[in-house]
Amino acid sequence: MKNTIIRKGLPEDAPDFANLILLSESNLFPTIFGSGVRRVIQNLFHQPKNLFSFEHSYFIEVDSIKAGMIMGYSWRVAREEEWRTGLLLIKYMKLGFFTRLLSLLKAMSIVGRAEGNEYYVSNVAIYPEFRGNKLGTNLLLKAEEEAKRCGAEKSVLDVKVDNQGAIRLYHRLGYSVAGEPRRAKINRENFAFSRMCKNYNGNID
Repeated sequence: MKNTIIRKGLPEDAPDFANLILLSESNLFPTIFGSGVRRVIQNLFHQPKNLFSFEHSYFIEVDSIKAGMIMGYSWRVAREEEWRTGLLLIKYMKLGFFTRLLSLLKAMSIVGRAEGNEYYVSNVAIYPEFRGNKLGTNLLLKAEEEAKRCGAEKSVLDVKVDNQGAIRLYHRLGYSVAGEPRRAKINRENFAFSRMCKNYNGNID
């Protein structure tokens, strides 16, 4: 494909970010954020210093058309921005935050954890019409560059156990499954995610 570029996300990318993040996980986010999920996600994306911020995203464009995105952050960022993310969720979800708090906590028990020296790939998604052109691979390689720049010793991500296409891609890129799947029942729906990781063997380029 010609004229393919990867660039940092910008606040004005919020509508595409919401579209793509819901493509990457169409059930979990609506389950925990409710019917206003798209509005909440876009509001978070606009704001700096939170785990859904434009600051942590890259977009890939083909002939100046947005084709996909990836979001990720280091363990340091996760530690520093966790509380602000929670405060912004309260702001944008209002009373819905407290009625959905148990669902949020259950979701946090199975996805989203970044521990010492890890870079967490939160979401990656490509619009259907652009799939099959290695754009997802290019975004993941960009995230790995960012991970090494941050001083991370490995990249980690969570993937649904039944998403075999994504799992095959991650295996090809050197990721391996770590431990047993994490499972939770949230609002009567069962979720199961596997943690996958890629070690850099301490070699920070």
